[in-house]
Amino acid sequence: MAINNIVVAAGGSAGSLITSKYAICMAKLLQAKLTAIYVVNEKALRDLLHARIFVEVEAQEYERDLREQGKLFLERLKKAAESKGVQCEGLLLNGTIHETVITVTNKIGAELLIMGELKEIVSRTDTFYDEGERIFRESPCPVIVVKNPAMVEKLYKEL
Repeated sequence: MAINNIVVAAGGSAGSLITSKYAICMAKLLQAKLTAIYVVNEKALRDLLHARIFVEVEAQEYERDLREQGKLFLERLKKAAESKGVQCEGLLLNGTIHETVITVTNKIGAELLIMGELKEIVSRTDTFYDEGERIFRESPCPVIVVKNPAMVEKLYKEL
């Protein structure tokens, strides 16, 4: 079975950039289409409103900022992929992060999911509620967890 569709879960951080570069390398190597998913976390926004950390106007402004950050990150990722000869589609979505990533991975029939390094588990609760942990555990396809940024940079530059 060939790997034709790869999904990368992108969050916009420096770690997500490394993860994305590795995804570009894998897509190039496997001659696969790459889909980058950036999710604006609606649950976190609702929780901030519910805890009265934000009022409605602040939450809307914060969501707008997150959407803009996501848009810029996906544009940067798409340009990086295209510069290496990789077809890349960026999806900017709203929702609960793990549910959205899993739904899209299923919907497009991805054969591989690439994500950043998991956070250190401090308590059992982290295992059940951490978004990255849930993506890893609920993925319908094989998952690559990206580590070693120096190695990834070297691979990416050699493409």
